[in-house]
Amino acid sequence: MFIRLWALGLVRLFFPVRAVSGVAHVPASGPVIVVANHPNGLLDPLVVRLALRRPVGFLAKSTFWDTAFFRACMEAFGALPVFRPQEADASKNAGTFARAGALLAAGGWLALFPEGTSHDGTVLAPMKTGAARIALDAGVPVTILPVGLCFADKDVFRSAVAVAVGAPFVVSPGTSDDRASVDALTDRIGEALGQVVLQAEDAVVWRAMLAVAFWTGATELAAREARARQLAARWRVLLADDPAAAEQIAAEVRSFARTLAAVGVEDPFAIEAAAPRTVVAGLWPLVALAPLALVGTLVAWIPYRLVKPLAWRAAGGAQDIVGTAKLFVGSLLLGPTYVAWAAVAAWTQAYDPRRAAAAFAAGLLLGPVTGLAALVFDERLSLRRQAMRGIAVRLFQPQVALAVAARRRELVTTVEAALGEG
Repeated sequence: MFIRLWALGLVRLFFPVRAVSGVAHVPASGPVIVVANHPNGLLDPLVVRLALRRPVGFLAKSTFWDTAFFRACMEAFGALPVFRPQEADASKNAGTFARAGALLAAGGWLALFPEGTSHDGTVLAPMKTGAARIALDAGVPVTILPVGLCFADKDVFRSAVAVAVGAPFVVSPGTSDDRASVDALTDRIGEALGQVVLQAEDAVVWRAMLAVAFWTGATELAAREARARQLAARWRVLLADDPAAAEQIAAEVRSFARTLAAVGVEDPFAIEAAAPRTVVAGLWPLVALAPLALVGTLVAWIPYRLVKPLAWRAAGGAQDIVGTAKLFVGSLLLGPTYVAWAAVAAWTQAYDPRRAAAAFAAGLLLGPVTGLAALVFDERLSLRRQAMRGIAVRLFQPQVALAVAARRRELVTTVEAALGEG
């Protein structure tokens, strides 16, 4: 119980699920197999669980059971081991599949990642057959629920996650011995995932689709991700039909991004619509939060700065598991840091055992609270900084501000016309 609450709490804190679309598609009860893309390691099943608000089990590679800590984490979430040939005896998967079938037969929920492994790619990897085989062998009708995960910046603390839930479909009982049925269902799962996952041929185009969606008015994350998926689908059609026109659009998007970077603003709306009075009013909560944030920064400055390099080293430079590594490294460094400071506070009151105990308890409470305040302060300050830069451009470079606004409108018209949306 403690491990589950701890892990879910960390995900809520560092990678908040702020946008869930298609909630109406979520079934009221099981058995359900949730199929999702796999961009961010062990965070993905936890994000699925938080987004769907269901106790969803999942499959994970068997090597996580090799150490006591990770074994406890896996069992806390009802995870089942997958034995990959390169790491273990694959014949043991028969037992895993039997347990998965029993879970579904009892009306349970199971999350599967048909790509087979997490990755940094901007397109879905070829689908593995495991989800189809488990669904067909369950012995009961199983609902397949496609879910798309989109991390704004998956290696940055406090970056938001958008979750898109697609239309479910029901699979009748069958047998995994029927290869044609397995392949057909795997293809259907791939098509369903393709409807809820933002895909592009490379990272530049992937981020460009999110940027264009934002520039065309989809400012909320859920709307931006959904709009980006629509644009990406139309982009692929245009790329196949007229590569030169597609490249021209890409060049214009990159040019506009450079224009924004040149004036120090990523958000064109910060230049077009930022109201000085609103921005100034929004600074007051930051002023109130500043003392706690300052304490949190001073208390945990060194360990917090160590989290990123140590996480990258632990992840071997693989961006798809850096987020997971950051959670574990951060908790390993920050937890003892707060305990140490609490011990120092208690030591200063050592002449009075009661006061020492109270100081220790206060230190344990204030450490995480001030740390959270520092994270939130930094996040909100970044947003306000964008708005203030936008105001500065409007006040001191009005011609530039007008040119940016005009260029955005022109880009919107160009993109919509080229992608057949005008």
